[in-house]
Amino acid sequence: MVYVTYVEKSNWYRKNNSRNTEIRTKHLYICGMNIDILSINRYKTPNPMGFLYPCYREMFENNIIFQFNGIVTSDLVVSVLKIMGDMLEDNGADRKVSKKVFNVMVECFQGVYQEVEKDDPKFDPTAILLVKKLGVVYYVSTGRFIETSLCNEISSFIDSINAMDTASIKSYYKELLVSELNSSANLTKLGIIDIARKSRQTLAYDFENVNDTYSFFSLEAKISANLL
Repeated sequence: MVYVTYVEKSNWYRKNNSRNTEIRTKHLYICGMNIDILSINRYKTPNPMGFLYPCYREMFENNIIFQFNGIVTSDLVVSVLKIMGDMLEDNGADRKVSKKVFNVMVECFQGVYQEVEKDDPKFDPTAILLVKKLGVVYYVSTGRFIETSLCNEISSFIDSINAMDTASIKSYYKELLVSELNSSANLTKLGIIDIARKSRQTLAYDFENVNDTYSFFSLEAKISANLL
């Protein structure tokens, strides 16, 4: 089980009465845990690390095999996808299933990355991506912040996609490709329909209102070996 967190921090300093200068530091935390080792050694994490084992237990009980949260960058996407690809291979996943899971993750990250450069101090660019496995089914879940004004439009769009058959989704996807993708909503729609096209199953979604401007948008896709 792997847990990945990416954090950016800002520190300000003043030297010789000059203007304040910002230093941004970037950290990538990768934690691996083994329940058997913890049980054998009867190890209990002391504060301030007491959160780690409960975090692991929650991931273990929910069958989460991979989790990422933080700000998405192009370099980070490459690193995270490499970790997930190696993990699927090490776990003996079917190559076709691994490819589907990988492709859906790419689309999820792409949708998040498109929003990172928003020029709005109220916008939170962080996102979360989870992968869990139940039997022969993988669930890829992503969560990110979007403009609240887009929620109804995206909700209706996903409902319409869920009602389509495979041929209709493929045809609609081609229509979107040749349309003008010059808005945040249209780019989000293209990513959603591509995820639906690759997973070949209905999508689950939810919106959680955060403030007057933004809501947290959650989307989950299923990839089943029985449908490949």
